[in-house]
Amino acid sequence: MTVNAPTAADAITAAALVSFDRCTDPRLREIMRALVRHLHAFATDVHLTEAEWTAAINILTSTGHITSETRQEFILWSDALGMSMLVDALAHSGSGLDRDGVTESTVLGPFWTPDAPMRAYGDSIAEGVPSGTPAWVSGRVLGPQGEPIAEAMLDIWQNGPDGLYTVQKPETDESHLRGRFLTRTDGSYAFLGVRPIPYTIPDDGPVGAMLDATGRHPWRPAHIHMIVTAPGYQRLQTHIFDSESPYLDSDAVFAVKRSLVREFVPRSADDPDRPAGVTEAWCSVENDVVLAPLPS
Repeated sequence: MTVNAPTAADAITAAALVSFDRCTDPRLREIMRALVRHLHAFATDVHLTEAEWTAAINILTSTGHITSETRQEFILWSDALGMSMLVDALAHSGSGLDRDGVTESTVLGPFWTPDAPMRAYGDSIAEGVPSGTPAWVSGRVLGPQGEPIAEAMLDIWQNGPDGLYTVQKPETDESHLRGRFLTRTDGSYAFLGVRPIPYTIPDDGPVGAMLDATGRHPWRPAHIHMIVTAPGYQRLQTHIFDSESPYLDSDAVFAVKRSLVREFVPRSADDPDRPAGVTEAWCSVENDVVLAPLPS
């Protein structure tokens, strides 16, 4: 029987693995060794050239240069390569609407910012938005047994009729199309937004260059973001997807889950249930949220 002798490449990998022997954090040691093994195996598998590795380093450098307080290109890489959704799936493998009634999670995305303004039940997050279809979003936040959760916090953000988020428009007031809401005693919440539209992830940087080079499109289907938190329950980051939107089957960041798709029901300007201040045609969407309890 012939035994293959270790190569120079094998020796380099072995030395890199041994270098973490003195790491006192067992989880960090495990992660770093696995990173080395898989990274070296990837380079060996594709027979990575020096020029290609230099190009990869330049891409990472460009990613750092374009990243700012209002643009997170590293999150875009994570999203566009499916890594964000993979980590989400691993983190929530024991829950999901199809298994225990808990609302499914999805990606955070690169446009969330902290400290959105606190708003009251039914308030508009769309002041200053000159066009678009008003959207009345309402529902309840519940526990897995259907119990209402009072004073749950919903952190909401969405794009406008131009497809942009507030953080992409420095000339716009930071409070536009963002808001935080507390549920009422019965777990109910409501707010007035605008019907979201499909949009492209920022594609003028390294991630966009990758998409173009590989024949992929940068489009995301129309959606509204929310993070929902409550004492005693697990934090949930999720979307409301518009059932009429294109790209539900080809989201650039792989984030669509069918349980999160909702119907935005068209309503007329003279509908007696129209929200205060709405004088044109509008739409409504119902969206209950079910939170998972914290592990005991």
